[in-house]
Formats: sequence, structure tokens, C-alpha cells
Amino acid sequence: MKRVVSLVLLLLLLLPNLAWAEQTPPYITQYTHGDQTRNRIAITIDDWWDPELLPDFLDVARDNGIKLTLYPVGVNLKESDRDLWLRVIAEGHEIGNHSNTHRDLAEASRDSIIKQLTNMENNLNKVLGEPYVINTVRYPFGSGRMKGLRSAFARAVSDAGYIHTVLWDVDISKQPINRIVPKVKNGSIVLLHANNGDLKKLKTLLPLLAEKGFEMVTVSELLGLTKTGWVPENP
Repeated sequence: MKRVVSLVLLLLLLLPNLAWAEQTPPYITQYTHGDQTRNRIAITIDDWWDPELLPDFLDVARDNGIKLTLYPVGVNLKESDRDLWLRVIAEGHEIGNHSNTHRDLAEASRDSIIKQLTNMENNLNKVLGEPYVINTVRYPFGSGRMKGLRSAFARAVSDAGYIHTVLWDVDISKQPINRIVPKVKNGSIVLLHANNGDLKKLKTLLPLLAEKGFEMVTVSELLGLTKTGWVPENP
């Protein structure tokens, strides 16, 4: 009986805090897909440990008339590849933040999270030669997705300048094409990585998705976010 009374008292003490937490606005928004009433999807490609593959991915996108969203790791952005990354933007693709070193952000401190995301931005701006607006962040490994939208982790991501975090609902890794295609639905965010295996799959996958009537757009277009691009110059 005493244990029951103690639990009731504990719940009474916690209820005001729980109610306050529910009333607190979330620091970030987390997406695994877009509007499921429209036949639009986003093809996203992570990491870019092999940036020399970038022209091949861009050629495939151009030949199929689609737009990509690329999530490079900051240390893979080299000034020697400037022309490649400028081509990404010139052809209407989008660049998002995937951290600077692919560290597990869920295990990082607030300052480390901010540093990881800020350093990636700095590397990208150095490569491009001009400041570029990044709308979205994707956690390495997807780690952090269970932290909650009102957590200290979410606040750190927000303090780094990001309120839109993008995950996925279809991962093509280690799956044959015939299993991937049925999983893609209206609003899907499809995850690939910049390697030769996923490049080959992409070449086969895109015509099949086009046959199903999917329009393949950037993440910002899919989610209705402000268009990415160059930072406007001060008047």
C-alpha cells in the first residue's frame, strides 16, 4: 500500500513537468518522408568519400532529368574539386549538411555538435568560393533520430542553425532492385551512398521509378522548404 501511495505522489509531482514539456515547442522538425498524396520523391546521396564519382552521378541525373540532394561529409570537400561542386549547384541539385567528419552526433557534446555542423559549412563555402544556404542536416548513421525533438540534442542542432533534419524511408543498400522499387511510395526519401555499387543501382532504378510516375526532386522541393542557394549579398 505504501508503495502505491509513493507512486501516486511521484506521478503527481511529475505531471506538471510533463505538461510543461508537451507545451514547449520542438527545437527541430524531423522528416522521414514528404507529402504522401503527391507522386514526388527525393533521391539523396551521402558521404562522398569518393568525390571522383560525382561526375558519374551527375551525368546519370542529367540523363534521367532528375534533381539530387547530396549530403557530403565536410572533410571530403576539397578546393581541387571546386568545379564539380559548382556543377552540382549549376544543374539545380541541392547540398545538405552531413557533419564534418561523420562523427556520431548522438554521442557528442553540444559544442561538438555545433562544431561538426559549422565546420562542414565552412568547408563547403571555401570550396564553392561563396556562402551557400544549407536548409537541412542529416545525422551520420541516422544516429540521433530517437533523441526527441525537445531534447538537449535537438536544441544543439537548432543552435547550430538547423531546424530541418532529414532521414529516409527507403535505403537501397544491400537490397536488390526488385525489392527496392515496391518500397518507394509517394513522398519517399531514398537513401544512397556515393559508391560504385549504388551508382550502378541508380542507373537501373531511375527508369523504373519514372515508369511508376514519380517526379524526382530535391529534398527542399519535396518538403516545401525555402529554396537553397547562394547567400544574398547585402545591398
